Amino acid sequence: MLDWASWILGMFYLYGHLIGVSNFEFDWRTGRVFKAKRSTLYAIAINFVIIISCTYHWTRRTNMMVVIFGKANKLHEYVIVIMTGLRIAAGLVTLVSRWQWRCEMMDLTRKVIRVFIARPQVKRMSRWKILTKFLTGALTDLLQVLITLDAMGRVDSEFYLGMGLQYWMLAILNLSISQHYLIMLFVRTQYQLLNADLRRVIEETKELSRNPPGQGTFITRCCSLADQLEDIAKLQNQLQSIVNQLEDIFGLQGVMVYGGYYLSSVSTVYMAYSILIHGYEDMQMTVFTMILNLFWCFFYYLNGMLNLFIMLYVLDDHGEMIKLLEERTIFAPGLDVRLEESFERLQLQLIRNPLKIGAMQLYGVTRSSTMALFGNLITHSVVLIQYDMENY
Repeated sequence: MLDWASWILGMFYLYGHLIGVSNFEFDWRTGRVFKAKRSTLYAIAINFVIIISCTYHWTRRTNMMVVIFGKANKLHEYVIVIMTGLRIAAGLVTLVSRWQWRCEMMDLTRKVIRVFIARPQVKRMSRWKILTKFLTGALTDLLQVLITLDAMGRVDSEFYLGMGLQYWMLAILNLSISQHYLIMLFVRTQYQLLNADLRRVIEETKELSRNPPGQGTFITRCCSLADQLEDIAKLQNQLQSIVNQLEDIFGLQGVMVYGGYYLSSVSTVYMAYSILIHGYEDMQMTVFTMILNLFWCFFYYLNGMLNLFIMLYVLDDHGEMIKLLEERTIFAPGLDVRLEESFERLQLQLIRNPLKIGAMQLYGVTRSSTMALFGNLITHSVVLIQYDMENY
């Protein structure tokens, strides 16, 4: 049977090297993470080309508005220029941070593969989510290529470099958030397995406390359950270490990427309003261009929402583990001291080391903060539209 999940992960791996994001190599089967001359030199060359192209493009001072809109007021120009600049800056920050955090990224990859090898069923449990991420990312990049090709029919050759750079930067950002998603997906699947193991240990402990067998069997089963709890605590600590290290490495990228998503959402609402008011013909857009942009927006934002939800799900699974441990209060007295201490140590570990997900400690990812973010998005979109109505 074709292992298509491994094939997709291999595609992510090769694509990362192709566009210059990855600068080291690893082997899923052995867990070996290493630096290689070919990948290092290729990444240096590609990154150098990107930086030189960006420098040349911005010194040319060309106006990119006609790429999409033929008739645009100053506010349209400001919005598009800000979004274009932010995407290119975020892409460059991603490339620079991959060199700055190269050793830490290799260490993180080593930890993820080690945990993955210990429980290979993680890949089978995650295969449909891996496929979903692959399809949304691939369709986002494909639609961006089609939009670029469609725009090339309406602009001069001097704009080709700028459009190519925008596509390249979006591809880099897309792959970066996909890598973040895959790591969080494996962490979430491991949490699900841990919670299943913990639930089974708790049920066995309940049964053991209510119907204790003979003395020798009782001690043996208590020791076995205590060993299982220690394994759960050890793996949970490793998973939390991965999440914390992931936040450190992707911190600045996360701020720029999700800041970009926020500003892009505001600008998308504003541009949609402009098209509805002026009509797509007055904006010199075709029906085909409208359809391409509509589908691109759908998959672009779906891609970002997948990352957001996987982080919320990890927090939920962590919270479920804490709730499961609260059931230890209903155990009948008389359990082995070592088993009681194992439960207590795991519970204290979760209390003393609460799991928090955020970006550079600027904001935390929670359901309440997400709802507040959507509320601010609506507010800022309305303010921008009102400004347009009053001044243009």
